[in-house]
Amino acid sequence: MKVLMGTESLRPPLTGIGNYTLNLLREFQTLTAIDVVDCFDGDRFSPALEVLRGHDHPMQPTSTVSPDVGWKRRIRSSARSLPLAYRLKAAWSESRFKQGGRSRWDFVYHEPNFILKPHDGPCVTTVHDLSFVSHPEFHPAERVAWLNRQLPRTLARADFVITDSEVVRAQLIEQFSVLPDRVSAIYLGADARFVPRTKEATQSVLAKYDLVHGHFLAFVGTIEPRKGLSVLLDAWERLPARLRRNWPLVIAGAPGWRNADLIGRIQSLQTKGEIRFLQFVSSDDLPFIYAGAATFVYPSVYEGFGLPVLEAMSSGVPVICGAGTSMAEFADDTCRLFDVEDSEALAIAISELIDDPMLRLRMAQGGQAQASQFSWSRCALDTLEAYGKAASSA
Repeated sequence: MKVLMGTESLRPPLTGIGNYTLNLLREFQTLTAIDVVDCFDGDRFSPALEVLRGHDHPMQPTSTVSPDVGWKRRIRSSARSLPLAYRLKAAWSESRFKQGGRSRWDFVYHEPNFILKPHDGPCVTTVHDLSFVSHPEFHPAERVAWLNRQLPRTLARADFVITDSEVVRAQLIEQFSVLPDRVSAIYLGADARFVPRTKEATQSVLAKYDLVHGHFLAFVGTIEPRKGLSVLLDAWERLPARLRRNWPLVIAGAPGWRNADLIGRIQSLQTKGEIRFLQFVSSDDLPFIYAGAATFVYPSVYEGFGLPVLEAMSSGVPVICGAGTSMAEFADDTCRLFDVEDSEALAIAISELIDDPMLRLRMAQGGQAQASQFSWSRCALDTLEAYGKAASSA
């Protein structure tokens, strides 16, 4: 089989869709059923091996955003909010795709980032979530408008659709009338780097961030409203000052959309010594942040899957996340759940876990056992099966 993979999501900083794309590309190299994998980054085509070589050297950790990166990010963010920005970008990318796609008509084209480009061969799309439908306020208006126009067209053209969870699969069937036999939920996996680690194993990395193994709580994710950070901060401020001083909250993640107020609150709490705002953390250091945490808190309002929760579970760390979400779906009662709008309930959950080391241990063990059922190799094999269904129906 020949595969053509969209790889625009691999542009840094790498977020959830980028990690999904990167791990699939890595696993595809081990599957004998796949003969060729080519990639399209929005401008040019490249062999998968060349793309993967470009990710062999992870970005270095930073506690601040450099001026050069900062102004480029601000320009990109402003450009995305301009009228017609998505249409212009899509038109350019589609034009480039058509030029190289003519010679790849016999490839199965997989777009891991929602919207398919025109392709004469079999097409597969991954719809990670429908937050732009259920929570449009969490996205730039131009992005919401663009997705509302383009997703129905993509679903009509796709020979097969992949989602990250049954929650999203059910939404597609109900809200977009996708036929049930044309869409499958394929769970993601946790990288093998995410494993339990001893205090001695994490010491050198945690020291860089002035953290003590087992004596902090952690959140990892994009800094934006959808991740529920405002509820987390509200819950944090409800906790006793003694607890906040002795068990600081560590927040790590790249900037997202509409985050000025959030970052202002985080920085204010950081000056009091109750929060450590690490911003972007390198892929080398991130497993040690997870493994060193006493508890991982992920109050996201909506996720297609919620990969940080699985990574924390794999790291042997107890997890708190939202009830009724995709995270609760794959966690299968091994995480402490709360109503994502209830900061008081979250504060109680945090307090109970911090005060009960035996409860933390039981949850950590249960979560690790549950997480072991998910892997990128299984995800890749299930994805290959989806390609076969697309090819047979094209």
